[in-house]
Parts: sequence; structure tokens; C-alpha cells
Amino acid sequence: MSSPLTLIAADIGNVNTKYRRQGGAWEIEPSLVRLFSTRTGYEFTSDTPVQPFVYVSGPAGIEANVPYLIGRDAQRAGVSDVALIGSAELRVHSAAYLLLHLYAIIASLPAGQTQAYVAFAGGLPVEDDSNAGVKETLRQRLTGRMEKGSPSLPHVVRWGQVEYTITIVKTSFIPQPIGAIATLLFSPDGKIQMNGALLRQRYALDIGGGTTDFTGRKGLDLIPGTEGGVRLGVQNAAETARTRIQRRFPSLRHLDAAEVLALLRQGETTIYVAGEPCDVSPELQTATTDTAQAILAKVLPRWERTLAQGEVLLFGGGGQVMVSAISAMLAPLTPVTLLPDPVTRVADGIERLAKYRLQA
Repeated sequence: MSSPLTLIAADIGNVNTKYRRQGGAWEIEPSLVRLFSTRTGYEFTSDTPVQPFVYVSGPAGIEANVPYLIGRDAQRAGVSDVALIGSAELRVHSAAYLLLHLYAIIASLPAGQTQAYVAFAGGLPVEDDSNAGVKETLRQRLTGRMEKGSPSLPHVVRWGQVEYTITIVKTSFIPQPIGAIATLLFSPDGKIQMNGALLRQRYALDIGGGTTDFTGRKGLDLIPGTEGGVRLGVQNAAETARTRIQRRFPSLRHLDAAEVLALLRQGETTIYVAGEPCDVSPELQTATTDTAQAILAKVLPRWERTLAQGEVLLFGGGGQVMVSAISAMLAPLTPVTLLPDPVTRVADGIERLAKYRLQA
């Protein structure tokens, strides 16, 4: 092997992709993959040009030489969404899901590095983690290994004007909610924290964009019967709120759910109708509460027998939005803690656990 193995961890969510920008601080980018417009006269409003992301060759099964825009670049100048929202079982066969993984890996490399042998650590929704077919398909598309013992095959990708050659030698995936718990059990360099954390009983609730994952753990050991997934997330709250807002203001028929989601994330309650500010907090609150109730209706039957013995940890972008509603509903049973850095928490834990396992 001509290059040392580089550990890269990322969390590829339905709404956001989380990775370490050039190996430094955690970065949050929208999980958008859009086609790049090449029509004559197309201009950008920003001083910084977008960087087309082009799969040149490799084992991922992605059509070669098609220019895509990913993340913020897709927001700025992309046309025609190709990313899917849903379970990994739905997304794993799509080009967009693989492109998001490759984008996160390349964007995590130190500045100037264009070739790497990579050990990739990622997370999956709980319902997909137990699906061997999903993990095997993703592993094959990332590594290029169709059979055990066969060598990994390189991906050649052009990002802007720079060509990268990435060979993914190892992959590991964990259920996403375990990532958050791992941040309480392991130090940033992958060492076990000797503070009694391994003995505590915790219930993790990871509310994402399109899915919610939940698990009960004592340390990292599963509490039987407490784990599962719900195909509901903060995107559902945004869509419900949009419908209610449009019912109240029929002229807003073109209101996009992404605009409503931005209001929820920013804690804003004002929208403009014919130039006048209007308070839509009733619609936002009702939608958030309804979505939280629908999620807990699936979760509590799995947790209620032992919930009083533990604590609930809330995280994910949807957790940040729904913390008040979730806390109010669970208050009679147990306290709820919104973990700091809730959006990047899973990615951080994936990385810590991967470092621990590599050392072990």
C-alpha cells in the first residue's frame, strides 16, 4: 500500500451531511445532490464559483462524467434534485447516496491531498443496520469488493478542477443513535472514559430529517426490545406546518417546505404575506407537537416498561426543533436532555467508536 490508512467518519443524513472539513471542525452541509446546469448564459450570484462533482471511474455504479453539485453548491446553482429522502434501503441503490459519501470523504481530506486509502466509518438508521443486504450493498459500492479477499478498487472523482483517487479499504457502520451514546463513553481519541458512564442506562432519541431512530442502552449493551425506527422526522413537521399555513393564507400556494423547515430550525415564527409580517407560531407549534406525538406513539410502547430507570437523550436536527414538545410529553416519566451539538453528535460518536475499535 503506497499510502497510510486514513480514518474518515461521516453521518449521511436525509437532510444534512456531517463530516470534518479538511480533517478539522465538524461541518454541516445539506444532503442535496442536483444536476449542474451548463446552459449558455448561466451566471452565479456569488463571488465564489461552484465546484462540479464528477464521478470519472470506479466501482460505485455511478454514470461517468455527469456533473453534479452537492451541498451548498447544489443550493446555489443546482437544478433537478436527484437525492432521495427515506431509509437507507431506499437510498443505497441511488447515485446520490454514494456521491454524498464520496463527497464527505474527499471534503474531509487535508488540503492538497488528492489520493488516499480510507477506512470509512458511518451510521445507518436502526431499521437498516439490521438489514444485511443494505450494509453489503453499500460496502460493495464503496470498496468495489464483490468477494471477500478481493482488493478494493479506486474511485476517481473530479471536484472542480482537481482529480482525486480514493480507495476505500475498510468500512464500518453502526446504528446512528449509538453514535450519540458513544460520545459519552469514549474520549475524542477513542479511549474509554472511566467515569461510570458504562454503567448508566440511557434511552437515545435521534430525530433526523426523514427518520427517527431510538434505542435503550446500558453502556453500549442493548436493553432488549427498546430499539427501532420510525419513518418520521422534522421534514414531516415542516410539511404539516406548510399545509396549515397555506390553508390560512391561500396566496402562499408556492411556499416550499424547505422555507418552513428553516423557520423551525431558526426558531422564527414570522412569514411575509403581500409584504406584511404574519405570525405563524400556531401552525408551527401544532405541526411540531403532532409530529412529536406520532413519533412517541411508536417509541413509548418499547420504552415504557424500563424508562423510569434511565434518562432520555435527545439529539439530531429534529431533536433540536422538537425538544420542548418531547420534554413536555415525557415529563411525567423521566427527564429529557438535549445533548450539546445535537446535529453533529452522531458523527462525533461514530468517529470516537471507530478510533476505539481500530486501537483494539
